[in-house]
Amino acid sequence: MSNFRLQLLHAADMEGGGGDLLNAPNFVALVDYLEEQEANSLFLSSGDLVLPGPYLAAAADGSLQPAIQAAAEAVYGLPAGTLAGVAAASGRVETLLMDLLEAEAVTLGNHEFDLGTGLVADMIAPQLGAGGSLADLEWMGSQFPYLSANLDFSGDTNLAGLATNELLGRDAFRATPEALLAGAQPPKLAPAIVSEVGGELVGIIGITTQILESISSPGATQVLAGGSNDMQALAELVQPIIDQMEAQGVNKIVLASHLQQIQFEEELATLLEGVDIVLAGGSNALLADAEDLERGLFPGAPVPYESYPILTQDAAGNDVAIINTDGGWRYVGQLIVEFDAEGRLIVDSLDPASSGVFAATDDQVEALWGDLESAFAEGTKGAIARDLVSSVADFVTEQDGNILGLTDTYLVGERGAVRTEETNLGNLTADANLWYARQLDDEVLVSFKNGGGIREPIGRVVVEGQDSEPRFEAPAADPAIGKPAGGVSQLDAASALRFNNDLTILSVTRETLLEVLEHAVAAAAPGVTAGQFAQVGGIRYSFDWEQPAGERIQSAAIVGDEGETLDVLAVNGRLIGNPDKVVKVVTLGFLADGGDGYPLGEGRYLERVDLVETFEDDGMFTFAEAGTEQDAFAEYMGTFHSETPFRQEETPASEDLRIQNLSARDDAVLEGEVDVLLRLYDAAFDRDADGAGLGYWLDRQEVLPTERIAEHFVGSEEFQQLHGVIADDAFVDLMYRNVLEREADAPGRDYWIEQLAQGDSMGAVMVGFTESDESLMLVA
Repeated sequence: MSNFRLQLLHAADMEGGGGDLLNAPNFVALVDYLEEQEANSLFLSSGDLVLPGPYLAAAADGSLQPAIQAAAEAVYGLPAGTLAGVAAASGRVETLLMDLLEAEAVTLGNHEFDLGTGLVADMIAPQLGAGGSLADLEWMGSQFPYLSANLDFSGDTNLAGLATNELLGRDAFRATPEALLAGAQPPKLAPAIVSEVGGELVGIIGITTQILESISSPGATQVLAGGSNDMQALAELVQPIIDQMEAQGVNKIVLASHLQQIQFEEELATLLEGVDIVLAGGSNALLADAEDLERGLFPGAPVPYESYPILTQDAAGNDVAIINTDGGWRYVGQLIVEFDAEGRLIVDSLDPASSGVFAATDDQVEALWGDLESAFAEGTKGAIARDLVSSVADFVTEQDGNILGLTDTYLVGERGAVRTEETNLGNLTADANLWYARQLDDEVLVSFKNGGGIREPIGRVVVEGQDSEPRFEAPAADPAIGKPAGGVSQLDAASALRFNNDLTILSVTRETLLEVLEHAVAAAAPGVTAGQFAQVGGIRYSFDWEQPAGERIQSAAIVGDEGETLDVLAVNGRLIGNPDKVVKVVTLGFLADGGDGYPLGEGRYLERVDLVETFEDDGMFTFAEAGTEQDAFAEYMGTFHSETPFRQEETPASEDLRIQNLSARDDAVLEGEVDVLLRLYDAAFDRDADGAGLGYWLDRQEVLPTERIAEHFVGSEEFQQLHGVIADDAFVDLMYRNVLEREADAPGRDYWIEQLAQGDSMGAVMVGFTESDESLMLVA
């Protein structure tokens, strides 16, 4: 028996809620061409087909109905005017694009659930309307299944009726318009399917991130083996499905997973037995080989995570190929591979010349098709996608002409940056939230948000010539819509801050705030882009990812608008000062509820004020609800950068000041001799430093020598309350007890008393004790 040759075309993290949807026509044209080049071809997506943002929202506007109707009629092969009853709704543009691509299946990602399970139902479930004709059909539903083997929909009223646990073929999920009108109710959700391709059976299993409940809003949908990233638990759940497929004669199996970090897919592949291909998702990890680089990546592409594909072995020692692409409709992945008679993947059949990624650019479409006119000729899939997407883009363009403020620099919002280090866009949005909250309560000191809440940069990537380095620039002018050079628009805000989270002021203890910072860096590691990584304002801290999670924050301080140190939270990896003292912070309501695993939620804060309920000032902009992050960003830009552009250039991690990664730079959170001050506190007051006091004296160190600071300690009200008017001998005895932790020896005691008698200040003697060799040995 000859080998079976399969072409798997694939994508991940389409996330068309922002401007990335504009890449879809080129993407569709590429798939349309490539699928015709092989006899046996499948198209799969590993999830995050949708994402909240202006393009997703636009599809729900009634003015988009004609475009959605025309696309639906073209996709389903119906005469123009047949589906006059089709309604506009969020998610239907993306659903139509998947049906246009004849997607075999799509994995449920986390972003499918960001707006609740109702959105998923609106995308995939048919809606018949009141009458019994095609003109009354409000929506066909998806003609592809959404897959996830570790989600239980039985308790979710929106999705339970759409789900099956049976192992069905692809056709079981389809229904013609006539069949729908006749009462057909095909399922739309399943753990897995079996597809027949070229007379061979191919099993496809979907799995969704185990931390779905902490990063999205799945409602009553239950995550099996959920709560934390545990690949062994996930393997134990998936393996029985593999075994069931093999028992039915399916010996070629694809796992289409959406686990957020490709490292998890790499681990899971080694724990399973029988999976041949793992299609990763959620990580935006670009895999590309030398041929792909020569062909040309998408402008502004990150350095590839690995070559395409990653080869590993399963638990039985059989070869497995792991594949993935960057998201945003930027790449079509193409894996052409052969299987032997037993269904084992033949590694030697993989040819870099015929497997890799194709960037969804005009140049690449033209290179395959010969010219753009052919790719987008009337009636082609590319033309159908172009017409549909263009109608959404025209609607959104109005938002791009609503200017909020100006920037002279590219605002970095790429996933690989905002989830791993401080960025200028992260700083800008965190500062905007802090300023906004202070309009309601000027006692708010700190702002923090998850980097996963920033979805796009603001600016443009310019590449002049295939071999030139990309330039990252401020937004370009668009005279046609009145957008000036450097203009930051409503569209920019809606795309970058796509979730438009509501803002919340929390009163938390200093100890809780330090736990928040620890959580923000708990998953930080080389190559990891966890969404919980924070972007902050009003605070700076250093972290050491060589330490175990929960012990990573080394230094931390709350700072004022001019950079002054208001409160030192941590020194040398430990909390400084009163753990129960209350600090007011502003964060996203999502995080306040414990989203992204943050140690918050009811019972973890003392008071909560939700700004959407209390913020009444409409301000300069009204496109976003008052009290939300987009409104904060708009009002901040309009107040501070309507005439004077934002000019904070992006810095490498080695120069970041707010979030200092000690693998890239030295700790400079606390400028000055911190340990010297800590020893003075112990000497004078026999206690640890308080955060506010330590911060004050750190700033004063710039102008006062240590002896003068010690003299201030001796002259302080606290010292007087503790010791009253203290004689020289009593002061020396105090220093022996507090600093050296012993009783004085006679020669030493006499020496220090004599120094005081000769005119040395008590501050000078205190420093003599704290900086002595004996003292330093005690604290070493």
